[in-house]
Amino acid sequence: MRKLFRPLPLAVTALACLILYTLVGFFLIPYVIKAHLLPAVSEQLKRPVVVKEVEFNPFVLALRLTGFEIQEKDGTPLIGFEEFFINLQAVSVIRRAYVFDTIRFTMPFVSVKVAKDGHVNLTDLVPPDESVASSPASDLNKPKGEIPAVQIAHFEIAQGIVEFRDESKPKPISIDIVPIGIVLKNFYTKPGGDNTYAFTAELGKGETLAWEGTISLEPIRSEGKLALSGVKLSTLFQYIQDQFNFEIPSGTIQARGEYRFDAAGTPINLEVSNTSLHLADISLAEKGEPEPVITVPTLDIHGIQFDLRQRTVSIARFSIADTTARAWRNSDGSLNLQTLFVPVKAESNVPQPVSPPTKAAPTPAAGKQPWSVSLKDMRVTNHTVHFEDRSLGLPMRADVTGLSVKTHDVAIPIKGPLPLEVELTLNESGKMKVEGQVTVEPFQTDVAIGLKDIALQPFQPYLEQFARIAVDSGSIDLDGQLHLALKHPKAPLLTFHGNVGVKSLAIADRDQGAPVASWKQLQFRQIALALDPTTVVIDEVGLEQPTVHLIVQPDGQLNLKSLLVQAEAVPPQPVPEKPAPATKKAAPPTVAVRTVKLLKGMATFRDESITPAVQAGLFDLTGMVKGLSSKQLAKADVDLSGNIDRVAPLKVMGTINPLSEEASTDLAIKFDNIDLTTVAPYTGKYVGYPINKGKLFLDLSYKVSQKQLEAENKVAIDQLTFGDKTDSPDATSLPVPFAVALLKDRQGRIDIDLPIRGDLNDPDFKYGRVVLSTLMNLLAKMVASPFTLVAKLIPDGGNAEELQFIEFEPGSAAMLEGELKKCEALSKGLGERPGLRLEITGTADPSRDRKAIGLKRLNAQLLAQWQQGKGAAKEADLPKAEEERLIKELFEQQHSRQPETQPTQKSDVAPKPPTFDEMREEILASIPVEDAALRTLAHERASETLAQLTGEGKLAVERVFLTEVDLTASDHEKVRSRLNVTAGP
Repeated sequence: MRKLFRPLPLAVTALACLILYTLVGFFLIPYVIKAHLLPAVSEQLKRPVVVKEVEFNPFVLALRLTGFEIQEKDGTPLIGFEEFFINLQAVSVIRRAYVFDTIRFTMPFVSVKVAKDGHVNLTDLVPPDESVASSPASDLNKPKGEIPAVQIAHFEIAQGIVEFRDESKPKPISIDIVPIGIVLKNFYTKPGGDNTYAFTAELGKGETLAWEGTISLEPIRSEGKLALSGVKLSTLFQYIQDQFNFEIPSGTIQARGEYRFDAAGTPINLEVSNTSLHLADISLAEKGEPEPVITVPTLDIHGIQFDLRQRTVSIARFSIADTTARAWRNSDGSLNLQTLFVPVKAESNVPQPVSPPTKAAPTPAAGKQPWSVSLKDMRVTNHTVHFEDRSLGLPMRADVTGLSVKTHDVAIPIKGPLPLEVELTLNESGKMKVEGQVTVEPFQTDVAIGLKDIALQPFQPYLEQFARIAVDSGSIDLDGQLHLALKHPKAPLLTFHGNVGVKSLAIADRDQGAPVASWKQLQFRQIALALDPTTVVIDEVGLEQPTVHLIVQPDGQLNLKSLLVQAEAVPPQPVPEKPAPATKKAAPPTVAVRTVKLLKGMATFRDESITPAVQAGLFDLTGMVKGLSSKQLAKADVDLSGNIDRVAPLKVMGTINPLSEEASTDLAIKFDNIDLTTVAPYTGKYVGYPINKGKLFLDLSYKVSQKQLEAENKVAIDQLTFGDKTDSPDATSLPVPFAVALLKDRQGRIDIDLPIRGDLNDPDFKYGRVVLSTLMNLLAKMVASPFTLVAKLIPDGGNAEELQFIEFEPGSAAMLEGELKKCEALSKGLGERPGLRLEITGTADPSRDRKAIGLKRLNAQLLAQWQQGKGAAKEADLPKAEEERLIKELFEQQHSRQPETQPTQKSDVAPKPPTFDEMREEILASIPVEDAALRTLAHERASETLAQLTGEGKLAVERVFLTEVDLTASDHEKVRSRLNVTAGP
């Protein structure tokens, strides 16, 4: 035993042990690892496990493996590294901990693959743990041991590679993270160590992830800094891109921040501070579309502060600039941006297990602090939106540029009003600015709105469903204060105070291109608008140079009517069995317009349905209306003036109240010197004579009260002259020249008074139709009874019926005193109508005139016999006694010449002798009166009438004509010579 401790044996033993230790360390351990350990691992994993070299240095306890791979069954690499180096320090025994000087992986790699069925290849490397399944439940409940003490002076992963392939998605995903670099220094698993570390990884070319800080595992605590640089969003997004309808073809993210994590307390504390995000060159595109929908050059979030324990998030500044977006509304009314960001629902033919009904989520414990989010400053700058509404027949396109939005001091939950500033340019020319504040709950906004030069033409497609018009030009200006409050128990829902204007508006026929309407400017000044209840007060409405072009098209349809889109017929709705309950009638809105100013208004009219076309116009219509109001008793004063065809003045004055429920009107309208040759084509077609000359004067008065119309239409026409008769089949059957002659006075003027009365509630009442009907009826009556008009021309001219006749005593052509006055009146009356001619028809009564002529002849015979027998003077009158004697003698002579007739029967009563009158009547009956005598008498009467009408200072002879006599008149006590009025040549 003593020999063993001698120096030489001891040295030899030590040397032998050293040699043995060296051989075991340098040769045996690498051999065991390669020959036994790796095959055992391969057997356990059921996969090939290979290594190129294994080196172990027993003197420094360092192990080096190179070319290590765990392969798939087909031989492809699964996990491995180019070099693994580990250096365990001997002080581990003394410190009772695993102390490593260096652990280094060089070019480690892992290939993760997710098969189509969702199976992950790495899960095959974990063998089933049967001991866990067979261990009793008591073993599972045992407390876990402490984390072993580990100390690593230097841990490094250099040029690591992670290959990820996911074929379970409709579109396979591939992510390569290379190179990965991780450095840890002075890592401890026991508290109290200064465990600083660094982590870097390159996800792609120019994409880096850096992380440095401290970490401890017992308890778990960490703090440090995280930085991302140049990371492509497509790299991060591709794993979840199948859940959305968009792709991110480009874009990078940069992030820097500090964190602090502590799992020791409850709740876990996580704090993020001094963090900023910067996203650049982002583009979002709809799947399958090459052109991006949204592009974001820069998006910055600065000053992010997050505290999990305090449940607070604060952001110093959020800014996004120069974004471009393409938005459109689909035919179903949905927005593409709306559907773009909606997650795609997973489709699977595999039946999903029915989950049991879940209990309602427990409400937060009382007193638990809610999350709060604050944003100090937010800026959206210089954005562009290209919008297209594809739901319309003709798509509407609008471009928003220079869109900027600013707000600040935003706190969530939002309790107070948020300041808001919005500016934008619409379609390159229009400017919009909104500035004010918005309250979220309950929603309320108070903002100042300004619109300048907002062009109307791009919004024309919205009018297509109502009218076929083209908006050639026009823009809107608006400035004012808007207040909107969804909850408004004691105030209106909406109020607006400001001004609105539409300038340079021009509307044309979309199909023909012809102008329809325009104005230079329409301005509503100092509007005070309120809704719910509705009140509108406008200080002034100004309309400058409005123009309307009315055209009757060749088919007779008005151009304005043809511009309207006819609504499709709606099928009749079934009548409900029970009537709907009557709803309470809402109070009518209160409307007041203090002043309406019209400057140089114009309306042109062209009728192309007639040849040649008729064209007229109203020009320079200027004036104002003061005091428009919906109050029933309010009356607005109207004062307007203008010109017809630029020369004929027009004046409108009176009062109106069109805004009240019971509209009231009292207007006087006056037209002077309207040239009638303009409407010559109308008169040629419908009257039968074109107008060669004439002026029209209208003095109209309209009163409307409680839907009852009282209209006085005083029409005056000067020097109306017709041309040659036309052969128009549409001409009236009335003798128009005669009617004109009846109406035209000696100065060539026609005055017509047309009073109109009507009930505006009557759906059949059409004012224009009533006026035309009244005028035609008036003319028809005048033509049928012209002496009615003549009687009106004569002061105390008598009855129109009597003026048509000149009465004579039977058998006489001498005019009676009363008839002389009638002729004088007729001369005066016809003198007022120089266009009229008078026809005189001399008449004779075959009964009364024959008797009167016979009586004259009998009296002459009796007078001659008496004068001859007595020698009396010719001027002496026949005495009554002598007349009776001579009658008796003539009677006896007449009877003596007649043969006696035997009575048919005997009578005891002697016949009564005839009286004087009977004898005279019998003698008269025997006196013959030939028709020539009647004709002569009728002609004498006509001549006498002619003489009385055409005497000195009376009617011109050429205006009075004699017609063929009439020998059949027998319908009156006195004999009447007929008069007839006709038109002159």
